[in-house]
Amino acid sequence: MATKLWWIIQKDLVCEYRARQAWPRMLLFGFVVAFLLSYQMAMSPSQLQHMAASLCWLTICFAAVLSLGQSIAQERDDRCWDGLLLYPVSPQTVYLAKMAVNAVILGALQLVVVPMFALVCDTQWLAHPWELLLVSVLGNLGITSVGTLLGAMSAGMRQGQNLLALLLLPLLVPVVLGASEATRIIPESQVA
Repeated sequence: MATKLWWIIQKDLVCEYRARQAWPRMLLFGFVVAFLLSYQMAMSPSQLQHMAASLCWLTICFAAVLSLGQSIAQERDDRCWDGLLLYPVSPQTVYLAKMAVNAVILGALQLVVVPMFALVCDTQWLAHPWELLLVSVLGNLGITSVGTLLGAMSAGMRQGQNLLALLLLPLLVPVVLGASEATRIIPESQVA
């Protein structure tokens, strides 16, 4: 199973690297939203520091919606999905592979957006890298596990991307709230 899982992950990462469909769109969205939210909001620096974690995770969540359903929908459009289903792997292996690829892509976005929010909003997140890494990984897994499942379910539908956004956003509210609160209290937890 591990060899087949690695083969699917490698195939999807190579396809994403060559096609460059998900990550440029996500990075551009992350940059635009981060700068708009941080510079255009009329808040004092202390209010902005307090809201930075929520704004950061909201940006990550919206950027993830742009790409989560894309990998399976692209394979269906290119008629590669039938070949993948003929390959002797379990559906769980395909799900885990797609989730791992989505986690890598979302992790690349987090590597850019989280430090950018930390610097722009003048927070102390970067002073606690291990705590920030733990929260980022757990938030990433929460978003990609739900998003990959719903992306697979909506991939074959006519308005699949719109349906994915409608279904995914309410289900991600607990993940985004938990991740943003954990990120917000990272600097405070070291003081006490």
